[in-house]
Amino acid sequence: MAKMNILAEVKTLNLALKAEGYRVAIQARGKRLSLVATLPPKPGNIRHKPYQQRIALHLGASRAGLRRAKAMAILLADQMDRDRFDWSEWTALNADDEPTKTAGEWIEALRLQVWPDLPDEKQFNWQKRWLYFGLNKLPPDRPLTPEALITVALAIPEAKSAMRDRTCRQLQRLAKFAGVDVDLAPFRTGYNPSAVAPKTIPTDAEIEAAIASIDNPQWRNVFALMATYGLRNHEAFLCTLENRDGVTVAIIPDETKTGQHIAYPYPAHWVDLWLQGTLTRPKLTVRANEEYGGRAASAWRERHLPGTPYALRHAYAIRCHVAGVKVAIAAAWMGHSPDMHLKTYQKWISEKVHRQAWKELQSKGK
Repeated sequence: MAKMNILAEVKTLNLALKAEGYRVAIQARGKRLSLVATLPPKPGNIRHKPYQQRIALHLGASRAGLRRAKAMAILLADQMDRDRFDWSEWTALNADDEPTKTAGEWIEALRLQVWPDLPDEKQFNWQKRWLYFGLNKLPPDRPLTPEALITVALAIPEAKSAMRDRTCRQLQRLAKFAGVDVDLAPFRTGYNPSAVAPKTIPTDAEIEAAIASIDNPQWRNVFALMATYGLRNHEAFLCTLENRDGVTVAIIPDETKTGQHIAYPYPAHWVDLWLQGTLTRPKLTVRANEEYGGRAASAWRERHLPGTPYALRHAYAIRCHVAGVKVAIAAAWMGHSPDMHLKTYQKWISEKVHRQAWKELQSKGK
């Protein structure tokens, strides 16, 4: 069975265990299965309170292995519920009979899971999104230990908060994948992209004037897509338009930041104004989606347009908010969670927007 199928099977099985009240989960680590549960410290451990630990089962990640793993998960949960758990009964299972992998071997195993087939453009993504954030600083020929992970995280100055936090996240993902018991959250600085100082959001009239001034029809299409559908830079290059029940929606494909989703136009008349006929865009050669952003920003600056093209996406979010579009719906159109939508865009709501909402409340109270 393919690895992704095993992961799906594990997820389904864990949901079933949870629904039945069992406080144990199954985890696939490479080609092996383990149990994960909140267990008392092992004999000799300096900890005093139970914490989440892993028991290696030495079962293959297969259907047969999953059946046995489920039975052992139920057994472990039953022992915990009856306060009969004893590490001595599980010590033989928990002994790791596999050679200790080095950090380099774990990184390569993670790469194979993230991108099994790695053409040039994905190799660039792997380097830029993973290796650059701490993984390339780990000693490749030494074991992957909590101390090694913490050392790499702390090597980044706190002043570089975004870099420190992203590194901690990627190192934590590697640790989880490798089964290394470490918590890197305390070493994060709490960087939050929503804390960035607000920029000027263009009005609809300013957006229309800016896009109308673009003489290149292909670049005009890119920025019109961003304005009309609230798209990210790279989404404007990769999306397709489709008529659904009389509405022209944008279909954002899987190979984008947040995966496939559908965006609705607002205001809808901008579709008729700018996006009729064959949708053409500049043909760019890029190695990663992030490069679309740089090329779009350069094209925007070359035309001496105000602000940045990304402000078109921000303006879409505020426009939806003023129109009363529910947060969950607007977030789905923009390809992120409602929580992220609120955190990111609450600060962009100007005094004018607050006053307009207040006036509407007053009119309803009359």
